[in-house]
Amino acid sequence: MSGPFLHVAIPWSLSHYIPLDGFHPLYRALFDHAPDDIRLFAWDNVKLYRKFQDEAAIRKVFVEKSKVEGHRHGRLHGKSIAKRYQDYFWPPDQILTSVLEGDLEFHHTAPFPSLKRPFVFHCESFVPVLFPLAHQGQDNVENLEELRDHYRSIFANPLCLGIFSHVPDTLRALSAFLSDPTVDRKLFSSRTGLSSEAFSIQEPGQKPSLSRPRFLFINSANQNSVNFFHRGGHLVLRFWKALVDDGRDGLLMLRCAMPPENELREYGVDVSWVKNEIGRSIILDQGYLASYEIKSLMESAHFFLLPSMSLHSTSIMEAMATGTIPVVSDVVGTSVYVTDEDTGIILHGARTEVWPRQGRTDLLLDRYGRSQRVDNFLVEQMTSRAFASLDDPDLYWDMHRRAFAGAQERFSGQSFAQEFWNSVSGLYAQFQSSVGAGRRGSDLPEHSLRECTIQRGGWAGMFESPSQPMLRIKTEFGAVWEMGGAMIHIYGNPRIELNDWSVLAQYYKVGVPQGTYAATLEELQGKYLHPLGGHREGVRRKLVRAISKMLRPFPSLYHYAARVLAVYRRHGGLKFARSPIEPEIELVRQGVNGYNIIRHRDRYYAILQCEGEFSPEMAEAGGYSLCYRGHSVEEVLRIIAASALALRSLPSEGCDEPPQVIVEGFHHFNIVRQGNEFYAVVQSKNECARPNLLSKQYAPSFSGFSLEEVQRKILKEVTANPWPQAWNSSVDSVEVARRGTR
Repeated sequence: MSGPFLHVAIPWSLSHYIPLDGFHPLYRALFDHAPDDIRLFAWDNVKLYRKFQDEAAIRKVFVEKSKVEGHRHGRLHGKSIAKRYQDYFWPPDQILTSVLEGDLEFHHTAPFPSLKRPFVFHCESFVPVLFPLAHQGQDNVENLEELRDHYRSIFANPLCLGIFSHVPDTLRALSAFLSDPTVDRKLFSSRTGLSSEAFSIQEPGQKPSLSRPRFLFINSANQNSVNFFHRGGHLVLRFWKALVDDGRDGLLMLRCAMPPENELREYGVDVSWVKNEIGRSIILDQGYLASYEIKSLMESAHFFLLPSMSLHSTSIMEAMATGTIPVVSDVVGTSVYVTDEDTGIILHGARTEVWPRQGRTDLLLDRYGRSQRVDNFLVEQMTSRAFASLDDPDLYWDMHRRAFAGAQERFSGQSFAQEFWNSVSGLYAQFQSSVGAGRRGSDLPEHSLRECTIQRGGWAGMFESPSQPMLRIKTEFGAVWEMGGAMIHIYGNPRIELNDWSVLAQYYKVGVPQGTYAATLEELQGKYLHPLGGHREGVRRKLVRAISKMLRPFPSLYHYAARVLAVYRRHGGLKFARSPIEPEIELVRQGVNGYNIIRHRDRYYAILQCEGEFSPEMAEAGGYSLCYRGHSVEEVLRIIAASALALRSLPSEGCDEPPQVIVEGFHHFNIVRQGNEFYAVVQSKNECARPNLLSKQYAPSFSGFSLEEVQRKILKEVTANPWPQAWNSSVDSVEVARRGTR
C-alpha cells in the first residue's frame, strides 16, 4: 500500500456487472462517506472510449492481451462450471479489472475478482452470489458439488480477505453451502445505511393530511420493468381497487413501467378499472427517476407498498428515512429493517411459499411462481391493516415517528462506511504482514489509462444514472441508452449482446454494433438524428444543405430536387449513398410546452413528448393525441402558444372538478391535478390559500398532461437556473417562473 492511503479498485462499470446493478444505491454511502485514507478507483467508460478511439497503440495492447486470455478460456471444457463462469466474465473485462489501480478490489452481489490481488466481497442475498450459474426464483441448483467447488476455490483463496453481509440468513447460507472452515473465518456481519442526502429534512409529523392518504409503489431500486410482478405490483393494484370500492379517498403513485394488459389480467388485475383510474386516483410515471426525485415522492407518501417476493433493502430504508410506513412481505431479510406494528407493517405468507427450505443443503433458495392463495392472503392483509391505520390516525402517526427515528438510528451511512472501511483496512493490514507488499500480477501499462478513472466528484453521477442500460432516445436512425453515467449511441436497431456494452467490444469481437460513449446528450451532437456517417461535414454536404434551404419554400421543386439527388446518390455520383446529408426527419425543438417540433421534408410537426418516436404517416393519419402542423418553426410555435392559452382557461371554465394537490414541495412547487391536466404552482407559506390554487394569484408556472411531464419541466428549469432566495410564495416569484418557461 503506497503512502497512508488504501487504494481500492471498483470494477463495477464493466459489462459483466450490468445484470448485477453496478453502482447500486445500497453501496452509495460507502462512496459518499469514505474516510480520508480510502482512495476509490473505477473506470470512466467515456474516458476509456476516447482513449481507445484516439490511441491505437494502447488499444492494440489491450485487445491482444484480451485475445490471449480468451484463447486460454477456450481450452476449458465446454460444459464445465469454470467454462460457463469465464464465458460470462469475458476476457476484456478480466484484463481491465486486473489493470485498474488499487491495492485490493471490492466486489458486490456476485464475485468476479481478477485474483491478481486481494479482494473483499459484500452481498445482500445468497442466490445472486452464484450468478450466472444459478438465478433467483429458481429453487433448484444444478451440479451442486461442482458449483460448491468452484465458489469454494474463490472464497477460500488467500486473496479473498472478507465476505460481508447485513443479512444474517445470507451469511448462514454461505456457510452451509460452502462447508469450509477457511471460508467461515472470513464471514463478517456488517451494517448497512444510506447517504445523508437520502434522509428527510422534514420533522416527524410533517406529512400531508391523512384525509387523502398517499401510497407509493416503485418496481425496484434500479427501476427495471421486469420486476413488476416479483415486486408485487399486481397486488398493489388489487389492493387499490379494494380501497376505492370501499368508498375511501386516496392517491396511488406508481413509478413503474406497466406490463402488457394480458399479463395483468392473468394476475387478477381489473385492467379496465385501472385504466379508468389513471389520472384520477392513480398517478403513473413510467420514466426513470433520479434518487432525489424518488426521495421527493417518498416524502409526499404516507405508505410505501412493497409486497415483494424478495428483499429490497434500499427501498425500505429510503421509505423509513422519510417517515413513510413500509408495507412489506415477510421474505428473508425483512426483519433486519422492519419490526411489525412498530416501524412498519409486515405481511405474512410470502416466506413459506417462496422460500421452502432445501432438504439436501439446508439452504433457503427462493422459488418464484404465482400462487392465487398467497396473492389473495397478501391483498387481504394489505387492505385490513392499511384501513386500520387510516381509521386510527394516532396509530399511523406513532408508527410514522418510530419509523423515522429507527432509520436515523440504524441506517446511518456515515456509520456504515466508517465500520466497513475500518474492517477492510484491518484485513488488508493483516494480509500485508503475512505475505508482504507489492502483490500485483498485471504486466499491462496501467499508467497509460490512469487518467481514465472516475474523479472524486464524479461518484454521485454514477449512482444517479441507471445501473442497467435504459433507453433514452429512439429514432429511425438509431438509439441512445444511458447507463453508469454515460450516454451510449448506437446506429440502427441491432441486437445488443451483454458483452457488447464493453468499450473494448467493437475492437475485440467481429460484428459488434458500433457505439459512441458520451458524458451528456449534447456531446453526441445529434448523431441519433442522422444515419451512419451523417455527422461528417464537407464541401458537398454544405452545398446540399444550402440548396435544400433555398428550395424548401417551394415544395414541388424541393421534392423534385430530392428525387434527383436520391437517384444521383444511388448511382454513386456523390460517393455517400450510406450517408445522406439532409435527413428527411429532424428534431428541431425539444420540450416546447411539452411538445417536440420535428421537420419532415418541408413540413413541421409538433407532438407531445410522451408520444414517443415520430412517424410522418401516423401524423397525417391523425394517430397522435395532439399534433400541430405548419410550414415553418415559427408557425408551429404560434399554434402551440395559442393552444396553451386556451388550455389555461380550462380549469376555471371547462372543468367543475376541484383542484387536488398531488405532490407537495417538489423543488419548491406543489403539483396540482384538475381534470386531465397537471399544474405546478410555487409553494405557498399560507396553506389556507389552497382553495385558490388555480386563481390568478396562484397562476400555474408549468403545466402538462402528466405528472412526469410537469416534473421534468420543473427539473429542467432548476438545472438551468438554480433557485435564488427570491423563489418564495410571492406573486413576483410566480412571474419569475412563468418567464422562465417562455
